[in-house]
Amino acid sequence: MDLRYVRYAMAIARAGSLRRAAAALHIAQPTLSEQLRALEKEVGVELFSRSSSGVRLTEAGEAFLARATVALDAYERAVTAARSKGRTARLGVADGLADVAARLLCQLQNVPVRIAPMSTAEQMISIADGTLQAGLGYAPGSLPRGVARMLVHRFPVRALLPRDHPLAAHETLSLADLAAEPLIMPESDAVAGARRFLEGFVRHRLHPRLGPAAATHDLVIDMVGAGVGYTLCVHEGITVPDELAFVPIKEDVPPLEVVFLWNRQADVQEVVSAARHVARSG
Repeated sequence: MDLRYVRYAMAIARAGSLRRAAAALHIAQPTLSEQLRALEKEVGVELFSRSSSGVRLTEAGEAFLARATVALDAYERAVTAARSKGRTARLGVADGLADVAARLLCQLQNVPVRIAPMSTAEQMISIADGTLQAGLGYAPGSLPRGVARMLVHRFPVRALLPRDHPLAAHETLSLADLAAEPLIMPESDAVAGARRFLEGFVRHRLHPRLGPAAATHDLVIDMVGAGVGYTLCVHEGITVPDELAFVPIKEDVPPLEVVFLWNRQADVQEVVSAARHVARSG
């Protein structure tokens, strides 16, 4: 049976008139009458009694629609469930945010998600043009039209050093303590954060010593472990080797801000809800 027939019968029953039902359905009245006759022929009984004042359900029609409505609702819920299972959201994740992405994915166990490693700038471009539905990145200065953002977490800035480094024994470190040490930063989009760190030194009339750049946060951690220098870009949510230690900074350094980005027109409400849960849980 064509489910359109059932929807048409429901509309006719609500309207009490073929003319009003046809107008509500945006179809011609003769077409609706033909569809109703086809349905009654298939069912084998008259579902509506006709009169000059309109139409009304027969006893058989009431019995039919009572059960057909339940069946139609079950069908629509089945379609929604199937489409939900078949839809894969593509989530961009910036370097260094694997731990935040893992927390987000824990809230999306019934929603298929494909991770796409990319910088925050790349995410914004892809979200704006619709090739990416959502992303996790570092707080950008501005957003393209149609892209929304939500602050997910603020990570306080800590210095990461080898535990056997003399400065690692301090409870806190000042930027002056660190200025003479090689500062290792990634070449990924946390470089925006690097500029912020450098400005922090400059505000205190300090000239930080820049160490070698690393391609990723993982390589930054490896280089710190090898004694090449220290870093400020790795946040405490990331697992680091036991031989490394995080030490708080005395000065008021703006935190690392992680944001969830999404296309306002994309059907990603489940992912947005999961991001809100991550933001609330801190």
